[in-house]
Amino acid sequence: IPISITLFLWIGQLNRLIQFRMHSVFKIFLILLFPLYGIGTQFLVLPVNAEEFSLGNHPTILGIKSGNPALYSAPELHPDFSVSRGLWLGDVTLTHLSYAQVLKSKKIFHISAKYSGISDLEFRESVPQDDAFSTFSSYGTLLKSGLSIQRENQKFGVSISFISMGLYTDVSSGLGLNLGYALNLKNGFTFGATIKNLGKMSELSSGSPILPICVSGGLSKGIIFNEYRNTLYGSADWNQVSDAVKVYLGNQFRWNQLSIMSGFSSSKNVVETSGGFGLQISRYQITYGIKFGSQNLG
Repeated sequence: IPISITLFLWIGQLNRLIQFRMHSVFKIFLILLFPLYGIGTQFLVLPVNAEEFSLGNHPTILGIKSGNPALYSAPELHPDFSVSRGLWLGDVTLTHLSYAQVLKSKKIFHISAKYSGISDLEFRESVPQDDAFSTFSSYGTLLKSGLSIQRENQKFGVSISFISMGLYTDVSSGLGLNLGYALNLKNGFTFGATIKNLGKMSELSSGSPILPICVSGGLSKGIIFNEYRNTLYGSADWNQVSDAVKVYLGNQFRWNQLSIMSGFSSSKNVVETSGGFGLQISRYQITYGIKFGSQNLG
């Protein structure tokens, strides 16, 4: 993500990461002078699909695109497959693939892959110059697989992640554990909770990146009126790396094949609004989401 190397990549709140554009001035030897705690691991909590962009990071969203390992779902007659492509602040690219299939005893097997990267970070001296010496890239990849199990009105989920990230010529990898729980309550209410990114990374230059352990909980309420379906979402999460609590509100309205989504989120000094829509045609669905923040970044 485009910042001066002295501030490092992905440190602090996601929404306060992009303080400068790609052409920041820095010296490459500073990489060796500062501990590299937390570099890049915040890519794990970036939104990965249009629903998450539009509604927010709610642990009660059901489906193949759920952020809760307990709430993955798929049709019984065929598996479900999703491809997402997006653009985050500062031209950071996001790509996500997800696959889910029903197994015996109402178990859902799911596997997903995620990539986040930027390729045009520049080497520059501390004095003004017309052209950079060269460019380099930073990236993060995630491969995750797990199971969702239903027991009456309760659902449990677990997944294991393989994480790899690189900055210039340095590479770090590690394993993460994700746990999820959901409870179907009366009158259309659902409670969900997750603990994600429990694990450890190998060393990257002079230190090991810290995984952004995230704890979240929330409620959703489904409302059905004739052919109209509406779901309200409310949740909050805490991220260890940024040490901040973020509150999310979301609403999804469905009518026939059309879905309209909206969201709001707030954390310290940052307020965001979002929206999106989806269209279902037979087995196929296409969705689009967009987010607006208060960071004055364009």
